[in-house]
Amino acid sequence: MAACCFTLAAVLFTGQVWVDYAYAGRPLSWPRAFAVALVDWELWTLLAPLVMLLAARMPVSRRRLAWPLAVHVPASLGIAAVKLVAEAMLVRAITGPGRVPFTLLKIHLTVLTYWAIVAAVQYAGQQRLSRERELRAARLQTELARAQVESLKMQIHPHFLFNTLNAIAGLMREDVEAADTMLAQLSELLRGTLQTEGVQEVPLSEELRLLGAYLAIQQTRFGDRLRIDIDVPDGCLRSAVPTLILQPLAENAIRHGFSATPGPGCIAIRVSSGPGRLRIDVIDEGPGPPQPLREGYGLRNTRSRLHALHGDDATLSVDPVSPRGARARLDLPWREAS
Repeated sequence: MAACCFTLAAVLFTGQVWVDYAYAGRPLSWPRAFAVALVDWELWTLLAPLVMLLAARMPVSRRRLAWPLAVHVPASLGIAAVKLVAEAMLVRAITGPGRVPFTLLKIHLTVLTYWAIVAAVQYAGQQRLSRERELRAARLQTELARAQVESLKMQIHPHFLFNTLNAIAGLMREDVEAADTMLAQLSELLRGTLQTEGVQEVPLSEELRLLGAYLAIQQTRFGDRLRIDIDVPDGCLRSAVPTLILQPLAENAIRHGFSATPGPGCIAIRVSSGPGRLRIDVIDEGPGPPQPLREGYGLRNTRSRLHALHGDDATLSVDPVSPRGARARLDLPWREAS
């Protein structure tokens, strides 16, 4: 790479060499002028590694200026002198005996080339440090989001457990056998949730299995009064969703939709997909969401988890449906679960 850059410089300075020799009364052919320019610049291919080593060992910065300058100023003059002597010897082999055109500009250009290499090394080092800082910041942000999601997910467990045990306690006075069945179903659900501890996302099929265990508890509680309708295309079952993302929405639909209406009712789960998107609807047949919507614990938790995992690329909305009821809709980026 360095050799290519210096060769390009030689091409650009060939005209200058031709003019210098013509002005000195020793005109050169264009091929020889190019050869002289090539010697001039390709010597830097041999000297550049030494300059780069010095630049890496002695970076110039505002906080540490005196010592690097004490090294680089003599080094630039010394390397310039070595380079000019070597160049004069090689050029004589090309042009033959005679005076080689020489000006103070030649010294200035050689020293400036030294400092240009130092500046390039310094810039590359700063860019590398900047990328490393950005990478560390991105990793820290990812770890923070992961910890936030895990904390929010863990908050669901005692919240749900408290509500379920409350329901079992109420059922114990009415139907001991049904309460016993609920305890067994609760045990199965907790076993399933513990298996996902530390897992941020699961396939939709696994999430629906956990939701099914929760809904089985609710159906034991409400009997034939509660009907569950789940419609999921097979192609969506492999999509990745946040763990335990549906249980708070189903709980919300039962508490504020189904339970708020006398008589039988239905909780529907509808899943669809579009280009790069996954949409999950949890629909109830209750009185509908209050306007303006007052978000409880479950909705706030779900929205916070979505934001921690996907930022603004995932949304949760709650809207009324016709003729009555509410629909909680999750809109997520579609990707296949690993």
